[in-house]
Amino acid sequence: MSENTWERNTSGMVAYAHHRKEEKRKRVDETITQLLREQQAITFSSVAKAAGVSKAYLYSQSDLRERIEALRQQAMEQVVRERAAHPTPGKTDGSRDLVILAKDRRIKELETENRKLQQQLKVALGKAYDRL
Repeated sequence: MSENTWERNTSGMVAYAHHRKEEKRKRVDETITQLLREQQAITFSSVAKAAGVSKAYLYSQSDLRERIEALRQQAMEQVVRERAAHPTPGKTDGSRDLVILAKDRRIKELETENRKLQQQLKVALGKAYDRL
């Protein structure tokens, strides 16, 4: 008795999954663009709700996560600049606190970048040393 083994044809399922993935990313990109155009707040919640995706999806996609975090940081810096340019009486302490907060975040980002660059330098020097 011969046994027939069938090769599974999953190419259609793979193509559909790829298409869904691209559509989801396109919806997120269009949503971010729309929120920017309308000068709405860019947060994970607002993007997820408007694009019809989960926040977990946004957090899991590193490029989307970085983009949203960068836009959120830009918005915070813009608020700080506006408040610093037009100080209102009685709110100087609050403005100063926002400036300090923004600078602390920037310092943290730069320290993280510095650590990454130092690690890359160590790896590059190690490779160069191995070639000798």
